[in-house]
Amino acid sequence: MKKLLQSVLFIGLLFTAYMTHAKEDQRVSHVVVVWLNEPGNAQMREQFIKASRALETLPGVVSRHVSAMIPSDRPKVDDTFDVAVTVTFENAQALNAYMKSQKHKKMLKDKLKPLVNRIVVYNFGNI
Repeated sequence: MKKLLQSVLFIGLLFTAYMTHAKEDQRVSHVVVVWLNEPGNAQMREQFIKASRALETLPGVVSRHVSAMIPSDRPKVDDTFDVAVTVTFENAQALNAYMKSQKHKKMLKDKLKPLVNRIVVYNFGNI
């Protein structure tokens, strides 16, 4: 009986710790993979990276990284894209506010979309 009680208590503590962590960590990641109109064009890539960095200061952004693709010989690595952006937000509400911000919309319309042929976006996190 003592072992059963200890096991139930242990499992309860683990569950509580997990739920507490999930509630505390509400970060959301936003990953954008970009194929430029002119694949491999270093000038366009730098133009995209420079323009994209202007969005680093928007509210709710925990971290933001934009960089060029790293070539790979490994068959499982997709190195067909030109640039990728990873943004971590405080929570899903911050991601939504970022997507709706006028600065973001203007930057996309005026500076980024004209350079882009294709994008793929991934959003994930504890919501």
